[in-house]
Amino acid sequence: MPDLSNVHFLEKGLTWSSLAYLVLVCLAAAASFILAFFAGRVTSAKNMEIKRLQGAAAETVAHAHAQTETAVQEQRRLEADLAHAQVEHEQLRKENRTLQLALEKERAARLEAEQRLGARRISPKQRQSIQTELAGFRGQSVAIIIYPGDREIAAFANQIYDTLAAAGMIVSLTPALVFGKTQPGIAFEVGAHRRQLATALAKAFVDAQVCSGPVTAMESDNADRLEITVGPKP
Repeated sequence: MPDLSNVHFLEKGLTWSSLAYLVLVCLAAAASFILAFFAGRVTSAKNMEIKRLQGAAAETVAHAHAQTETAVQEQRRLEADLAHAQVEHEQLRKENRTLQLALEKERAARLEAEQRLGARRISPKQRQSIQTELAGFRGQSVAIIIYPGDREIAAFANQIYDTLAAAGMIVSLTPALVFGKTQPGIAFEVGAHRRQLATALAKAFVDAQVCSGPVTAMESDNADRLEITVGPKP
């Protein structure tokens, strides 16, 4: 073991200790510098990444806002188009209704003109209505009187004949002797015993719209007589 009291040895130990201390200080300074350098680089890289992420987020938000605004504008445009379409639809509905009313009015006027100018006819529906109302008078007799020389009267009287015959009644068709002016429409000559059937006939004709208004009737001296006189179209 060396002698610690030796001054030369102590000086040499102090020198090496000082040198070691300086080396350690330099190493510590270098380590601190390196640590600070890399810490700064890391902080700078993190800050750059944060700025990049913040920029990307801001861009995404701005893009989302732009898309939202575009969607709102598109929705408003669609709502405006829908409102306009609804207005046009309502206008078309009103125009169609007006046109339909005009067509119905024109058709009614045309049918009225045809009925006024054309020949009288008994439709299958009218025929069925008359036969239903007269179902309780099967087997009873009725005479149809027509004015000769008029085809429309003859055709209409034949339809009445066929309708009453189909209802089960006994029907005859006879031309009338005409003196003076003929009476238009349908008229009855009714005996006292035939009033019930005459009333049912008149009601059946009016209900089926074969004739309009009340049927005129004249009392007959023959209690069993029931004649239907078919005159010209009113």
